[in-house]
Amino acid sequence: MSLKITTILIFWCAFSLTAQAQVINAGVSGNTTSNLLNRLEHDVLEQQPDVVIIMVGTNDMLNSKKMISYSTYEENLSTLIKAIKNRSTKVLLVAPPTVDSTYLFERHDRKLFRELPNVKLDTVRAVMMRLANEFNVDFVDVYQEFVNLDLPQHNEDLVIRNEKNSARKDGVHLTALGYKMLAQSIFTALESNDLLQKNQKIICFGDSLTFGAGFKKGGSVIGESYPAVLQKLILEHFELKK
Repeated sequence: MSLKITTILIFWCAFSLTAQAQVINAGVSGNTTSNLLNRLEHDVLEQQPDVVIIMVGTNDMLNSKKMISYSTYEENLSTLIKAIKNRSTKVLLVAPPTVDSTYLFERHDRKLFRELPNVKLDTVRAVMMRLANEFNVDFVDVYQEFVNLDLPQHNEDLVIRNEKNSARKDGVHLTALGYKMLAQSIFTALESNDLLQKNQKIICFGDSLTFGAGFKKGGSVIGESYPAVLQKLILEHFELKK
């Protein structure tokens, strides 16, 4: 096969995939709601997406150098939702998953926590749920899904990165299996809420859990991050529709 024909085929395949649905990974490690507000215009609004998936709150609540009040978190998230909806863009909120507090407190000052980490994330979940109702946007309760699965199980589970499953005392970021679970939950929500359309652009907006921390090609839709898995699920969805 000639180089010219190969190039044309590669271009056609890339165009065909993009025409079905384009997923963009706009996750940045360490980001808070304030960081998302600062890059909202460039990373989201200028891209003119059809759907924006927002998963943020872990750093706002658990990063001892960045923690903010619940009221500030709610105000920031509310501002994000309103700005995106004002562009006639759909919003899907995702509650961050539970964490392993044992590992978290090895990296962050326990004395700064008035509540247990997962209690704080449960409040984030409640804030998201309330704002989803207020602004009539969709919501994926990943936090509750993890609770229902009794996650984390310190150094036992295969979902949240720990010393046993990944040789890392992490407790916050997910394994490949964890990101697949996250992507599947989000895909199911997109499908059930009629948010999957051909020729659309979906932006995954968030922190390191969106970026895909711990894996090669993080920040892209190649590899094992949840946006990468989500892209595959969406392409398979449209292939089956043919």
